Order: sequence, then structure tokens, then C-alpha cells
Amino acid sequence: MLLDKNVPLPRIKLIDFGLAHKIEAGAEFKNIFGTPEFVAPEIVNYEPLGLEADMWSIGVITYILLSGASPFLGETKQDTLANISAMNYEFDEEFFCRTSELAKSFIRQLLERDKMKRLTIQDALNHPWIKPLNPCQALVRRLSVINLENFRRQYARRRWKMSIRIVSLCNHLTRMMRRGQEQQQPDQVMTTHTHTHTHSQSN
Repeated sequence: MLLDKNVPLPRIKLIDFGLAHKIEAGAEFKNIFGTPEFVAPEIVNYEPLGLEADMWSIGVITYILLSGASPFLGETKQDTLANISAMNYEFDEEFFCRTSELAKSFIRQLLERDKMKRLTIQDALNHPWIKPLNPCQALVRRLSVINLENFRRQYARRRWKMSIRIVSLCNHLTRMMRRGQEQQQPDQVMTTHTHTHTHSQSN
């Protein structure tokens, strides 16, 4: 996510759509892709995909924006996907002490395992937290604030995890290169030995 500050009213922009796929009407589409912590259960389970998967991701993004924490993020990719499959998330008081029930309701209806029960685009736009029905609901929405301190901690954690992954990948590549060199060396020794033995016999 990026913040566009070069306008009178700053806007948040969603980015990184490199793996986006256009859904064709009537065509079944399945795939396993996307940043693990944002993918819907149907992606994890390799089921047919639709716009419902995007609505799930909006629920995850809203959760992160309001709390600074990620609902399903685990220590590993496998942990994260397992949390999604098990619907293992909660509104921890540490992160959501300043979040209204209306906002939590919006998130819950997006993070619905059954995609047919998930909010549609129009449902989400008409939700009282997005489109207040009365002054009281409008006030509740204004009182919901982003927990910036938790946001900073989450960002630091992401950078740390990324650094660990890079180091692990480098170590893995180094081990593979060493194995390849070790496998080649016996062949070279045997070739040299055979050549020497043949040369001795001919003499």
C-alpha cells in the first residue's frame, strides 16, 4: 500500500498486482498464487476463484489498517496458510481497543469462510461502517483510528522475516553448489585414475 500525498485529500493506493488475473464470466479459474497472508481459503484449497477472493483480501487489508497487525500471519508460509484454513484469527484487545464494533462487523463479514456469505462489492459499499445510516454511526466511524505504533512494529517484523528468508535462500544455494562440486570431484578423480592405469598397461 502507498499513500498519495500530492492531492488535497491524501489517498491510499493498493499496489503489486503482478499476479492479478481477469475473471471471465462463465469460465472456471483455479490457481495458487498471491502473498500468503492475504489469500482466501478457496485459494489455499485450490477451489474455483471469483471476485469473492478479492473481498476476502479487502477484509485482511482493513484488519491491518485498523490494528497494525495481520490476522493470519504465522512464522512460516505453512503456518499462515494453516491459520487461514482454520479461520484462526481474533480481535485482540491490544490491537483493537480503539476499534468500533461496526468496523469489526465489516471485517467479520469479509473474512467469511463461505464465499457465498461474504460481502459483495455493493454490500461492502453499503455497510454502515462505510456508509453510515445516521449521525451516531458516522461519529463511531470517525472515532476509529489506525494504531500507528503497532503498524511500525508490524513493518519491522516483515523486514526481519524477509531478511531471514533471503539468508536462508543464500545458504540453500550455497549448499546446492557445494553438493554439485562434490559430485563432480569423484568423477574427475576416477577419470584421472583410469587414464593413468590405461597408460601404464600400454607401456
